[in-house]
Amino acid sequence: MTYNKEHITYKSSSPPPDDVIKEERDKITNLVKYYEDSTTALVVQKNEKWFYLNAAAVHLLGYNVSSELEGKSIWETIHPSEREMVLKRIEASINGVNPGAFIQKWIKKDGSSVSVEVLAIPVENYLGQTSAIIKEVDQESKKVQEMYTNYELITENMNEIISLLDANGKLLYVSPSYREYARGSIDDEIGRSSIRYIHKEDREHVRTEFFKLVKFRKPLIIKYRMQRKDGVFRYIESQGTCILNEEKCSYVVVSRDVTEKHYAEIKLQLNEKKHRMILEHSNDLICMMNDESTSVYASPSYKEVLGYEQSEVIGKDILTFIHPEDYEKCQKAIQTLMETKQSITTVYRKVHASGHSVILEAKGMAVSEGDGEVTHFVFISRDITEKVQLEQYRENIDKLAIIGDVAAGFAHEIRNPLTSIKGFLKLLAKKDAEDDFMYHQIIEGELAKTEEVINGFITLAKPEAGEVAEVSLLKLIKNAINVLTPQAASKNIRINISSQLKTIVICCQKNQMKQVFINILKNAVEAIEENGQIDVILEENNNVVSIEIHDNGIGIEEDRLERIGVPFYTNKEKGIGLGMTVSNKIITEHDGSLRIESRLGEGTKVSIRLPKN
Repeated sequence: MTYNKEHITYKSSSPPPDDVIKEERDKITNLVKYYEDSTTALVVQKNEKWFYLNAAAVHLLGYNVSSELEGKSIWETIHPSEREMVLKRIEASINGVNPGAFIQKWIKKDGSSVSVEVLAIPVENYLGQTSAIIKEVDQESKKVQEMYTNYELITENMNEIISLLDANGKLLYVSPSYREYARGSIDDEIGRSSIRYIHKEDREHVRTEFFKLVKFRKPLIIKYRMQRKDGVFRYIESQGTCILNEEKCSYVVVSRDVTEKHYAEIKLQLNEKKHRMILEHSNDLICMMNDESTSVYASPSYKEVLGYEQSEVIGKDILTFIHPEDYEKCQKAIQTLMETKQSITTVYRKVHASGHSVILEAKGMAVSEGDGEVTHFVFISRDITEKVQLEQYRENIDKLAIIGDVAAGFAHEIRNPLTSIKGFLKLLAKKDAEDDFMYHQIIEGELAKTEEVINGFITLAKPEAGEVAEVSLLKLIKNAINVLTPQAASKNIRINISSQLKTIVICCQKNQMKQVFINILKNAVEAIEENGQIDVILEENNNVVSIEIHDNGIGIEEDRLERIGVPFYTNKEKGIGLGMTVSNKIITEHDGSLRIESRLGEGTKVSIRLPKN
């Protein structure tokens, strides 16, 4: 039996016998007689036209006599929205299949709608006639039916797969969206295993998780692969829930295709992994700050560059560990970034965990969320300490080279005339009277001082040559201390030396380096009036040797500190102002650096860094 848009027709390979037709007519006749005077409404249709309506049915639909409806199209009475469902039910009834009771919307004579429950009476026949009992439904039943209809409408049109399983995982119901996976019709899947199309590598996992749901009755969410009927595997995410109905459990599973989401998550994870690898292996300091100026992320490089663990940075103010002298500058830069949301670049210093300063160049950027709102700021800082020191070293080399050239030329121009003057002065001293002897001594003293200046120039231009060799730094400094010990003892000054290692070896020109330490220690002794102390501290770190010489002398004023190392500039009454200039030149030529820090009334610290090899 099939139906088309117009009416139902029965197709058979051969016409039915006359006795069969007579028997079917008798069944319909008896049915009509039985319900003719009944209060139960009965309707009979044939070829989509009303064949018979009893008095109760005529009255229910608001008509007076059956002749007003008999022979007319059933679609004048049944609402058009019910057409497809009614045709299916008619076909089922003609084939002897009971389609069950169903609530439909019918149209009364006055045009109003009425909800009726239609109970088909399935009688397989060749006449194309179907019979049904109809009755008006109450509002509660109508609501239940509407709810069921809406639920069916939702499940039939939603992309998610709704399935109802028994305790063995077999399908009791599955929504039409399962058609993409079913090999046959949806009805053929009922009673079959719900995991039959799941990837064989995922079946055991799904089976195990489902039986956990059965055993513990706790909701679960699981992801797996399932093969569509076109052979393509898709990633499915299912949420299972136990439903208890009259002490019997069934299991509702809502499944949705998450393939695109799955691959997006994988891509996101790969990107996150790649970026995390970059962050964790980058030498740059990477820090994220929230709108309250608190660090919410710090890269592992903080340990290597500044000596701090990530936990020591995260959760603290972004300006923590900033050098005090750079605090205000960094505070203004951050305020500008937060107000303008424009990138900034600044150079500043942070204090290393060990206490020394690290020079950093930082770029700050605003980070916006999906809605464009800025709630975080990222700072990428690079250690440029060596770069700055190298630039200073080059500037120092250039400056010392110019000074050396000037010194060599100056010394050459005056040394020869000075030698002649000294010679003739000695000759005159023998002929002059004894009364003039004092004047000769004064002149010779001044010439000696001038010669000392010239020798200093010569040393600055071309320090005493010597072979570069491995030297014990501790022994070299002790020799320099021995030279100054008598002068220090006369002023009751103690010179202490401490080293983390017993042996520290450097490559240098021994006499030149010894002169450096003598010059610095001599300055320290002369800066202390009485009862002072000088500490010499030796350290080694990453193939760099550090020598720090502290004194508790009178200190140096800030404006004068900047001029230390300038030729002929000195704080001492009898100094010529070349000692620190020569020392700086020697240290620089040994690929090292020299730095002086001092505060008036607190003393001076001279820091020397030299390569170990």
